[in-house]
Amino acid sequence: MNNSKKKERQERILDAALKLFTERGYFNTTVNDIQFASKMSVGSLYNYFENKESIAVTLYSNLENCLYEALCEIEQQNVSMHDCCHEAVRHIFENTERTPSAMQYLLYTKHREFMPVEKTAFASLPFLKMKTWVEQGQAMGEIRAMDSNVAMNAIFGSAIRMVFLRIDGILEDPLTDYLEECWQCSWRGVSTDE
Repeated sequence: MNNSKKKERQERILDAALKLFTERGYFNTTVNDIQFASKMSVGSLYNYFENKESIAVTLYSNLENCLYEALCEIEQQNVSMHDCCHEAVRHIFENTERTPSAMQYLLYTKHREFMPVEKTAFASLPFLKMKTWVEQGQAMGEIRAMDSNVAMNAIFGSAIRMVFLRIDGILEDPLTDYLEECWQCSWRGVSTDE
């Protein structure tokens, strides 16, 4: 089987698993459920993944890598840490609107309940990248001197909470409608200009 066909089948399995994990939960989803939703035989599914946990780990890793790559691109296109952080929040909001289940799985799911060796989303490469931006912003004088975890929470915490509110259906309007207002509140809390 050629690589593109193999990749397409793996993606079909991962897409089905993402939908089921976010709708039903990890523990309420079986391999047979994933097999049925992906329209593949159980044998075919096991050709690509060892078990349900390996599907969950691969899914998490893929989503983490996509976010990290987007942040690296943002970093290449922006000089100031203000702009990097702002564009990261924009990306998270836009991505939540495009693929809410992906952001729900990445940020909202308690991964350690079923993937005990995995780190939390907040210790992942994307969040370590954002923490580095905060520390660089402090070194450059854009962000006030304070514990970097406090600054990181001030900058990104409210945005992530907005994602949760959107996923939970509390916010009816798209997150992008709240971007500038949310950003201004977050940035004012850490900016040396305020």
